[in-house]
Amino acid sequence: MGFYDKKHRAKIARIEQLWGNLNELNQIAQVYGIPDIFQDNGAKVLQQLIYLNMSILPGREGNDCISASGTEWEMKSINLETSASGFSTNHHTTHDIIAKYRQVPWTFAIYYGINLSEMYVMTPDMLEPLYQHWEEKLQTMAHLNNPKIPVKYVREHGIKVYPINPNNPIDPDSIN
Repeated sequence: MGFYDKKHRAKIARIEQLWGNLNELNQIAQVYGIPDIFQDNGAKVLQQLIYLNMSILPGREGNDCISASGTEWEMKSINLETSASGFSTNHHTTHDIIAKYRQVPWTFAIYYGINLSEMYVMTPDMLEPLYQHWEEKLQTMAHLNNPKIPVKYVREHGIKVYPINPNNPIDPDSIN
């Protein structure tokens, strides 16, 4: 393929067409408070917010999103094609971080590449056994380095909200 020959121009036309769709997606994301779908998993966050019927909380500190009832939520996602060790938490998990985690429900999105496969929601009580385990470990160290929440644990103990069952849709807000 030579520069700007027929094949090259066809590839340029295709990317311009696809990029137009990305611009439209990015405009929707901006309505949700996500400035760039290519930064910080912006497109995946947008997808989750729409399916969960939630809004993003601005800023990098604190909880991630808020539901229609006004409940703040922690959001986590994982790409099982690149990571199988579990959902990341905090690189410096301390008793204070765990206390913060105990205050809000969580959403967990499972992806294969860019394809959303499953989403679960969990109350702090559902996560309590993990918090207790982390606190036991903190008795001998100042902080934990990014303790993981196993995908298996989420699948076994969480409430599956996606794929949405059209005959019995589960509103994440209903778990509170």
